[in-house]
Parts: sequence; C-alpha cells; structure tokens
Amino acid sequence: MLHRFIIIFVLAPFFLNAQSKVECGNKMSRTQLQTHYQRTQGTASLLAHDTCLNRELSIVFHIVLDSSMQTGIVASDLDVCINLLNSKWKPICIAFKKCSVNYIPNYNYNQWRDLPDESTCFPNYCVDKTINIFLVDNIVTPAGAAGYAGQMGPSGCNRIVMQKGVFTSSTAIHEMGHFFGLPHTFEVGDELVIRSGCYTSGDGFCDTEADPHPQGEVVGAHCNFQPGPKDVNNNYYTPPLDNYMTYFKPCRCRFTQEQYNYMARTFVLFGTSLH
Repeated sequence: MLHRFIIIFVLAPFFLNAQSKVECGNKMSRTQLQTHYQRTQGTASLLAHDTCLNRELSIVFHIVLDSSMQTGIVASDLDVCINLLNSKWKPICIAFKKCSVNYIPNYNYNQWRDLPDESTCFPNYCVDKTINIFLVDNIVTPAGAAGYAGQMGPSGCNRIVMQKGVFTSSTAIHEMGHFFGLPHTFEVGDELVIRSGCYTSGDGFCDTEADPHPQGEVVGAHCNFQPGPKDVNNNYYTPPLDNYMTYFKPCRCRFTQEQYNYMARTFVLFGTSLH
C-alpha cells in the first residue's frame, strides 16, 4: 500500500515578515504523530550523537517530458541536487548517488494530481529498493505544494514528487527530511516555548524551538523575525527560522542533533534494504 501525507494550510497573519505560501504536501495524521512521539522519546538513548551509518543510497530521477518531448530542466542540475543532499546527510554518513534517469513521455503528469496520478504512474515507473524522485512542472494536488514525500519502507515505491523549479533548492532537503521521517517543526502548534513536554508535542524534538504554526516565507535577506503569538504561559514563540523543516525557506540551513538521530533511527528501522 502506498502511504503519503497531505496538508492544506490556513496561514495566520501573526508574523508581519511572512508571506502566505504553502510549500509542502506532507502532514502527519494524529495516529502517525503519536507513533512519532513514541519513537522520539527513545531516540536519544538508542543512538549516540556520532552515529555513522556508512551507506550509499541510489536515487532514480523520473522526469516528465513536456508535449514537445523536452525535459524542462538542465541535466547538470541532477548532480546539483545529489551534491546538495550529500552535504546535509554527511553527519550520519548517508550518501546519495544518481542511479539512473528515466524519462516519462506522458506530459499530462506535468500537471500532477496526487490521487489519480500516483495510481497510474508509480506502478509503471517506480524502481524497487531505490529512492524515486519524480520531477513535474506543477503539483495541482496537494494544492499549493512544491513537493511531497512518501514514507521510507523496505520495499515498494519509496518516492518524492517535486516541481522542476525547486529540486535544486532547500525544498529537496526539506522533502528528503520528510522521507526520513521528520515532521514539520510546526506539525502541531501546541508546544510550550519552555522545553517542557517537547518529546510529546509539536514536532517531538526538544532541540527545535517551539513553532506554533506554518508562517510562510520570510521576506528579506536577514530573516528578521517579529514576534506575534504566545503560548499558554504567555511566552512569545521564537520558531527555528534556520531549520530545514520550517517554511522559512530563505533562512533554512541546518538540522538539529535530535533530528539527525531520528533520521538515522528511521533508516535502521525501515531503510536498510535500500541500495
């Protein structure tokens, strides 16, 4: 069975420096989130901070051609994407390689609709035991998404779908983070600013600052943040603007140690058959 997460956001106007823009089509269900919380509570003790997996994973790029049989991308950008991912997964000794490039001649998939297109495209093109990245012109559904990722599994269609215009940006890192099991930092906006109960609320990590809800993209080069909402204790939220699992796209530059530990744990549980 194919699993996926879908999200539709209503963006609140609390932050004056944010634009309302949905970027990602992933959302954990309440059941999935409770399972995630159970895993995060044990992750720190199960994995040392210097975890090194020493694995190289194959990526198959599936490029949907347009009506003129053109790819709509620069071929060298596939290597840019690989290099970008390698630089961010290096701390847990995961490397990615370009296994192959597949060209899909059905240009209708360029206006990607998740439910109908997954059922017809994935069975025909997914390569088992690899990470399949599908590149399309536009994602119609989930509405407004630039990309979304499936769940890592020992077999079946391990996949990410992205728009062609973003796969060399931090969006690729964000979606690969979802593939490795990470939620958004704002997955549930019920965290306390003081890190109490942080393994069982929000994104389930205590070294990511509480993030009340999706804020959109930050305007400006300096990622200046203007506080707005407060938690139940009347403390201002100061979300982790620099984390890859936020929507503050221009500011994103890091994962936290607990996020790395969790991604390593996800791989040990579900990804060892990938090659």
